[in-house]
Amino acid sequence: MAQYDPAVKELEELLESPDIKDVKPEVRQKLERILDMCNKRHDYADEITTPQSDILAYIHEQTTSHPWEQAYTSGKTKWNLESGMISGLVTCQFLKFVISMMQAKQVLEIGMFTGYTALAMAEALPADGEVVTCEISEYLKDMTADFFSRSQHGKKIKTYFAPAEDTLNNLIKDGRSFDVIFIDANKPGYKGYVDIILENGLLAPRGIILADNAYLSGTSYINPRTREDNVMNDFNQHIKNNPQLQQVLLPIRDGILAIRRKSDVEGQAAE
Repeated sequence: MAQYDPAVKELEELLESPDIKDVKPEVRQKLERILDMCNKRHDYADEITTPQSDILAYIHEQTTSHPWEQAYTSGKTKWNLESGMISGLVTCQFLKFVISMMQAKQVLEIGMFTGYTALAMAEALPADGEVVTCEISEYLKDMTADFFSRSQHGKKIKTYFAPAEDTLNNLIKDGRSFDVIFIDANKPGYKGYVDIILENGLLAPRGIILADNAYLSGTSYINPRTREDNVMNDFNQHIKNNPQLQQVLLPIRDGILAIRRKSDVEGQAAE
């Protein structure tokens, strides 16, 4: 979505600024055309991508129309949840592609929110597949249970309402491993999550980790601040500097960092 593109925001602010009120009309028209092209590029991706299922469209609509601010100010939620936290169509269909291509059966999601991506990934799994998803906000328990009950694929989802670290440790004790792991939770926790996953066998052989918001609305690459100040650049560099990993930053929505063990990616030379 264009809302995550800092170039779009910059152009919108410029066009509304009094600083360019006296600019030549042809220059303003050029700027407006550039903004229009940026927006159309994002819209075109949604237009060409395979449509989502009816239940996913319903979850998306319910999420965007929910009174999140009211829930927060009334004390029903401990965190200021926002509709913009939901993933987009292209992200969900990409996740389904990855799961289907890898013939995955076990999927782990860290950060569920309203269950949009959890159900999307469940739609790509075989009948005996499972999505284990972590969520810390108890406020979402009844809402997501209702959403999942509206789909036969919802039966493939197991939700844990607890801090992600606690859930990961319990999964380690149970000897679990996952073919696909999708991370879309609190950004300062990303580095710790991946370290726990890799050090304790949670990522299955030839598995893949997909970390959302790798761009974080451009903060990762526009005048990067110090490692302490820029949490997602810190995470991205942490992955890049691990010699055992291979990664690709995909320019999907707000950026998805795809991570695999280097031994699972590199081929063998012919004799």
